[in-house]
Amino acid sequence: MRRIVILGTGTGVGKTHVSVALGRALSARSAATGSPRRFALLKPIESGFSPDAPSDASRLAAESQAISLPSQHPRYALAEPISPHLAARRAGICIDIPSLQSWLAEWEREQQADAGDLAVIETAGGVFTPLSETSTNFDLARALEPARWVLVAPDALGVLHELTATLTALAARGRSPDFVALSAAREPDASTGSNAAELRRLGIADPAAVLGRDANDLARLLERLLA
Repeated sequence: MRRIVILGTGTGVGKTHVSVALGRALSARSAATGSPRRFALLKPIESGFSPDAPSDASRLAAESQAISLPSQHPRYALAEPISPHLAARRAGICIDIPSLQSWLAEWEREQQADAGDLAVIETAGGVFTPLSETSTNFDLARALEPARWVLVAPDALGVLHELTATLTALAARGRSPDFVALSAAREPDASTGSNAAELRRLGIADPAAVLGRDANDLARLLERLLA
């Protein structure tokens, strides 16, 4: 199964906004081409999760198409709305990346998945948010290779610094994102709408899409992800 990993420069930057938008674009593309594609939007780890309240995982599940989600989704459903590693520790469990690999691989086998199917996998928090005392979302994304990585940042004040810091750290680890997307998930401010051009002008990043502003951006990003 082809995998797309959604990473963020931090918490609350719009990863779910981007994931849901990609799911809806995939549905529209399938309808337009008349060739349905099976895809799932997954969130393996979610803190602040309650089975009785709307969650990121349930929003993603609602956008999935023609494929059953894993029976245990999220794989790690953590009640406290804090860093996943701390929420897990307080719950008396440890988030284990090999366990997540097995969970995903077993689900793919059950679905008899092939290269025509797609999994959009949203991480919890920022790229370097700890999942345990020894691992972060970066390590999880590495474990899910081969995959396309989409790094989400807010189309808001501070993004020039956030992307510079995150991209520098990723380059030092030897794996940069395949695409950068700006999300309009936060309240607009004086910089909103100008950040993509400024990121390009300063040579920080070349955003593949500014989601929430231009539907054509999303279509172009989707085509590049599926190429």
